[in-house]
Amino acid sequence: MGAVTGLVLLFGLVACALAVVAAALVMGRARRPAEAVAEIPRAVARRTAMLRWIGVTIGVLVGIIAAGSGDLGVGLLLAAPLFGLCALIGVLAGELTVRPPHGPTRTAALEVRRIRDYLPRHLSRVVAVAGSVLLILVAGTTAAGGPDDMGRSGRWLTRQCTLEMSESRGPWPGSYYTGGLMLVVLIGLLMAYLAVRTIVRRPRYGGADEVAVDDAQRRRAAYVVTGAVGVLVAIPLAGVSLTAANGLLGISCAPMWWTITGWFLLALASTALAMVGWSAAAIFLPTDRAEPLVRTR
Repeated sequence: MGAVTGLVLLFGLVACALAVVAAALVMGRARRPAEAVAEIPRAVARRTAMLRWIGVTIGVLVGIIAAGSGDLGVGLLLAAPLFGLCALIGVLAGELTVRPPHGPTRTAALEVRRIRDYLPRHLSRVVAVAGSVLLILVAGTTAAGGPDDMGRSGRWLTRQCTLEMSESRGPWPGSYYTGGLMLVVLIGLLMAYLAVRTIVRRPRYGGADEVAVDDAQRRRAAYVVTGAVGVLVAIPLAGVSLTAANGLLGISCAPMWWTITGWFLLALASTALAMVGWSAAAIFLPTDRAEPLVRTR
């Protein structure tokens, strides 16, 4: 990972974290100290939703700036993952602002809340599969990549056609690109786990009659987190697949299995782009149509 790539990553992470945390602090201080208990769930929903949207908005700005930064397409590759990171930071900041209600009389119920009870079943499974495919694909392209004509490792795919002739094609998604990409993805996955864990373990507001409302808010937040991870994974998956397919299909002396793999990667890129739409809808349209809570024993 080059110095420019590191600067793009550092800028994106610092900008997201500082902006969202500052917004969380401002909103937390602006909260009325004598808030009525009946108004607490509504206030929590407004505050967490606002911070989610702040994270999404900052993510769009950081992604646009990152896309125009870096060299040889590095910034463009990192734009979508940085957007997903900012969305995750917004969700995490919103959930961390939730505090237990204060008052002379409080009740508590003994319950076990688990992460899988709040995740959207279908979308989370698709995201998990896409993440595994991305990991396998990146490992393969990184191993297959070679240096370009200027000695930059992992930017070209080279095929030895005969003893006297070889053919190269680039750009290739090798180590020049995949190092920074996987760092962002791994950081995003860690933050997603922290966000969902915070969503599940944060205190409840209100009494037993408001449990359904509280669970709906948790499911909505977990839905946004899952969508952010989907964007974090799906766009790089589409980009790596398209770039690798271009390299495999562009070598004139490529073996048949390279050609078959190239066409498979084109189909995979189309599937990943469809997943981007599903994940983006989860971020921008986190309605109450999320799957109902089903607790399993």
